[in-house]
Order: sequence, then structure tokens, then C-alpha cells
Amino acid sequence: MDGGPEGFSGWYAHQHPRVLGMLVALSGQPDVAAEATDEAFVRAFERWARVRVMDSPQGWVARVALNELRRRMRRRSLEQRLRWRWVTRPDAEVVVSDAQLWVAVRALPERQREMVVLRYVADLAEGDIAAVLGVSRGTVASTLSDARRRLAGVLDHQEVERGHA
Repeated sequence: MDGGPEGFSGWYAHQHPRVLGMLVALSGQPDVAAEATDEAFVRAFERWARVRVMDSPQGWVARVALNELRRRMRRRSLEQRLRWRWVTRPDAEVVVSDAQLWVAVRALPERQREMVVLRYVADLAEGDIAAVLGVSRGTVASTLSDARRRLAGVLDHQEVERGHA
């Protein structure tokens, strides 16, 4: 294979359908598989000078695509868990819609919003959040507790306003 874009283009045209097919078969989700496949080939293009001389460029791109698919599937799973999360009150269980939840999250103070997203979307542990934001683990725990309390209050209040209390 030559190192120019033509070499990449031919390799891409040959490998892309194979990698995409593999990821669709593994995930059953063509849209997620396509995104992961495209990301893997972007990375291959960015590193083409190194990738093209590997023993198995197709193995490298397949591994990158598979790792990207796993990451996207974990994220999608987490998003779905958040989407269907229940807010429990002593007298009733109320389903909070995805839109309601994210409107409430966006209304949080900046620090609380950042920590909620890092914890429940990025799925970082409290210690990791502390390292990312340069604060203590105790600050993270306290801030997340305050954010959860605030979210529960806001979402509970929305249900009361709609006459579901």
C-alpha cells in the first residue's frame, strides 16, 4: 500500500463495509455501529503513516472500532437508565421524562450540573470527578447529594403543579 490518500482510499473502500457489518452484527444497532465505524476510520486516516505499515491494519481498525462500539453502547445504556429512572415519593412513584430530567439538570448551578454529568453520563467515580475538577472527594459527594436533593425537589414540584400529587 502506498502512503498517500489513494492508498488509504482503496483500503477504506475495501475494509469499511466489513468493519461496519461486524459492528452491526455485534450490536444490532446500525446507527451506533456506523458512528463507531466512522470514528475508527477517522483515527486510521489520522495515523495512516503508522497504520499502513502494521502487520494487520485491518485488525487495528477492527479493534479500534470494537472499542468505540463498546464505549458508545455503555453510554447509550447509561442514557437509557437515566431516561427511565424513577423519582420515588413516599405516596407514589412518578415517571420523570427524559426532557424533564435534562431541563432540571441544565437548571442546576454550574458546579452541580458538571458533577451530575460527570457522575451519571460519563460514569466517573467520585474520586475521578474530584481529580477532574480539582476538588476533594468529600466536596464531590456533598455537591452530588445537594444536586440530587435539588433535582428531586424540582421534579417532585413539577408533578404537583400538574396535579399528580
